[in-house]
Amino acid sequence: MASTERIQSVSKVFRYLVIAVGLAIIASVGLAIVSGGQAWVTIGDDQLAAMVEAGDVSMAAASMLVIPVGIIFLLAVYWLQRLFGADQAGRFFTDDVMTCYLWLVWLKVTSFFYHLVLPVLTSLAASGGEEVEASIHIDVGTLTELTVLLLIVHILKRAQAIKEENESFV
Repeated sequence: MASTERIQSVSKVFRYLVIAVGLAIIASVGLAIVSGGQAWVTIGDDQLAAMVEAGDVSMAAASMLVIPVGIIFLLAVYWLQRLFGADQAGRFFTDDVMTCYLWLVWLKVTSFFYHLVLPVLTSLAASGGEEVEASIHIDVGTLTELTVLLLIVHILKRAQAIKEENESFV
């Protein structure tokens, strides 16, 4: 029982830590936007920040390119704190926890693919519709990590279904 209580207390700390760090990041981005002319916060990628600073990409276009990154971040903070909240309450292997895992993994996949095409979108925004020279770089390590995460979540989901089926017989 002591180990369960320990997991619950650690989960509580991590839940509030995720919320605090998320709010700190949101505040720093907001401060960076309001202050203007700064280079201490980069959202998206370095190419986009450099093109905005050089005047090749408008702030409106850059904002449109960065909005998906912000949405993914906010959703990740929500689902991660919700996962730690379920662990804090002692619900370790429930549908709620599985939903959190699924959301977090699919957000990671979405983020990977969005950051894959972001340089192309940035070049399109800079060119104004003319011919674009941009390259896509695929990190094999990250791709492998995503594949493993998807497999783990699939296995956990199947194991949970088997557990529920076995409990229904008892």
